[in-house]
Amino acid sequence: MAQFGVGPELAAQCPSIAPLVGWRPWADVDGPIPDALAARAQVAASNPSVGLGATESYPLPGVTVLIRVEPRVWGRDAQSNALVQGCFRVGGIYLPDENVPPETLSTPTSADRLSKTIAILTAVSLAVGTVATLASWRSK
Repeated sequence: MAQFGVGPELAAQCPSIAPLVGWRPWADVDGPIPDALAARAQVAASNPSVGLGATESYPLPGVTVLIRVEPRVWGRDAQSNALVQGCFRVGGIYLPDENVPPETLSTPTSADRLSKTIAILTAVSLAVGTVATLASWRSK
């Protein structure tokens, strides 16, 4: 089990995971990362129940990006401005690589299907709760 935190000893034991085929990391030339996307990536990375390598699709206008929970040996300090060595859980953000045919793209893992299932169950639960509330109001 990897340990995460600051220090060269943690960087030395930081695991690596296979690259995503047909995807490339979001780069400065792609513009700023939308705040909602950055927040979602942070939530995924900070959730210890989400395993390293898990991916989640995130739709943006005109493109779907992937968020992948992954280990990195460099990260930001507490003030988010200087790079420090260590082992950090991060939410990597990836765009489809234009130089790779779409049929060769890596497919999202079960974490993506789990997120969709949770979203569906949440929507169903809210709908049932709303119907029950409306029914109780009408009976009064």
